[in-house]
Amino acid sequence: MENKKDITEDLDGLKEVYRSALFDDLVPWWETHSVDQIKGGFLTRLAKDGTPYSEDKDMWMTGRQVWMFSHLYNRFEKREQWKEIAGHGLDFMLEHAFCDNGKVHFRLDGHGRPVSSVLSLYTEVFCAIALAEYAALAKDDQLKDRAFRMYDFLLGRLGQPSDTPMLGYPLNRKFHLHSHDMCRITVAKVFKDIWPLKRFEDDITLSIESILKRHWKPDQGYLLENVGMDGSSMLDIPEGRLFHPGHAIESAWMIMEIGIERKEEYWINEAVAIILASMEHGWDKDFGGIRYLTNIDWTPTHELEADLKLWWPHGEALYALLLGWLQTGRDDLKVWYQKVHHYTFTHFPDREHGEWYGYLNRDGSPVWSMKANGWKGFFHIPRILLRCHQLLELTIKSDAENDRF
Repeated sequence: MENKKDITEDLDGLKEVYRSALFDDLVPWWETHSVDQIKGGFLTRLAKDGTPYSEDKDMWMTGRQVWMFSHLYNRFEKREQWKEIAGHGLDFMLEHAFCDNGKVHFRLDGHGRPVSSVLSLYTEVFCAIALAEYAALAKDDQLKDRAFRMYDFLLGRLGQPSDTPMLGYPLNRKFHLHSHDMCRITVAKVFKDIWPLKRFEDDITLSIESILKRHWKPDQGYLLENVGMDGSSMLDIPEGRLFHPGHAIESAWMIMEIGIERKEEYWINEAVAIILASMEHGWDKDFGGIRYLTNIDWTPTHELEADLKLWWPHGEALYALLLGWLQTGRDDLKVWYQKVHHYTFTHFPDREHGEWYGYLNRDGSPVWSMKANGWKGFFHIPRILLRCHQLLELTIKSDAENDRF
């Protein structure tokens, strides 16, 4: 059994790992390579060394990047450069991204002209949190009003019967999507942390209860991505058997954070159970790392990339396991955390060009060397690195204060 002094020294070292990864690597890389000073907005398709391989600009990524730089400014340090970068991306988004009906184009060309139709409401989720976080940064009431209108426009469409956008074609089934609950928590939590209103708390509660009652099957030990509207399993088709470890873990740490804030032990315990079930099912016992997708019965998934190892599920698992371990002190969470930490920092960072690889083969070798595309950008990993750093800082400070008495 480690004594407190040994654990604290280890936490100090971990805190520096996350600080350095974020502020010595990722933040400077994106500051240097992503800002389009000529045509505006952010370059979102970047090669391994940061060279743009297309001038197209993805609004999913733009909203996330505006939020992330605004969040760093609001929650870590008021660096003027972060404010300027966030504002630069927001101006382009507000000028070009929105359709007349309030929805958001997924992809624009370098000048801001649409090159794709609206993909899904998920793009609106990230533009909404961008508006909210920057409104708080700038103390801009007009932006705040627009953010609230976007929240209202978005929230009424979440949780409605839908075919899953992952399929790429309509399916004659009425699914309830776990991703809709995740999106509701994501946007409501950002708004709640800025403006602590009951409506945002209620929307968070609605999402957590939906995940735990509809999608989480504790007796079987899996969380289903797609269920019937009443939470019934749809195991007769592959899409109804889909278990997405990264999504499940991301939802779990959100539930755990809220559970800690509200002192809801049931939520904390269920979040831990989801994390452990996701690691047991998703971990590749032959090659290491977290599989991108599985079906609960190991029948083939619809998606052929199921066995790949992606950057963001590993980041989500890092924070979820660290938060669970430090909150509960459980050894099983600590062991998993150490395993995921080792795999992640061994395989994903690019030691030559900076930033992280996004997509690995099952054996851990990079399958795709680019650093940004329509899906990978400045969001998942910086969000997690910041949270890990701040969590460790708070834990170390708390331990030091407790030692005084």
